[in-house]
Amino acid sequence: MFSRRLLALALLLFPFLAGAADAPIPWQNEVLFQAPKTYPAPGFEQEGMEALFYETLPWEGKPTRSFAYLGLPAHAAGEKVPAMVLVHGGGGTAFPAWVRLWTSRGYAAIAMDTCGALPTTENGKHPRHEFGGPAGWGGWDQTDKAPEDQWTYHAVADVLLAHSLLRARPEVDPARIGLTGISWGGYLTCIVAGVDDRFRFAAPVYGCGFLGDNSAWLGQFQKLGADGAKLWLQRWDPSVYLPHAKMPMLWVTG
Repeated sequence: MFSRRLLALALLLFPFLAGAADAPIPWQNEVLFQAPKTYPAPGFEQEGMEALFYETLPWEGKPTRSFAYLGLPAHAAGEKVPAMVLVHGGGGTAFPAWVRLWTSRGYAAIAMDTCGALPTTENGKHPRHEFGGPAGWGGWDQTDKAPEDQWTYHAVADVLLAHSLLRARPEVDPARIGLTGISWGGYLTCIVAGVDDRFRFAAPVYGCGFLGDNSAWLGQFQKLGADGAKLWLQRWDPSVYLPHAKMPMLWVTG
């Protein structure tokens, strides 16, 4: 009886697992695994960390950059420290307090903005800068554009490039870098875990997958129509990429 149940479960899951395993991963890791060029970000300095822009992927044919805070903990000369890549959620940005939290624990840390914005507030929103890529969240209004011009594509690439930038620092141990993100950042963490196998572990907070089955975004899928929703889910749902994840993962959900 037990073996028959297992066989039935395997047959039920096979169409999803086979499709997920064969799903194309559109990000070019040979590019994203290289440390990007950086630029100073005067006026955004925070005590104990660097404020910078780093080059990201072109958007609609134009060059883009992402803003980030990068911090290092107190450490002995020549010592290599573990590190964290921090991915903010909806309405968020690169938070210096988040970097400071991890450096206080002995980690290097980088927090980047994934929406082409700056870590300040104007009229309740984070203002965009001249080199910003597509705005978030979910890219629901961008589905008629080429995949490489949509938000999820750029946000995932921003995280991979931030990881490449962090692991290139001589103070950082590239074998001990973890990834965490909250809400939409948890969504991105789930995708990145299946795209970037260099991470030691990943900890999505409010991570997700199968958003078209049951989620707060069912209304958005209805607006896209059946074909648009299917295309979004095939391209950007974390369930497509999670089967590729090989590192340990800690799922944190309230």
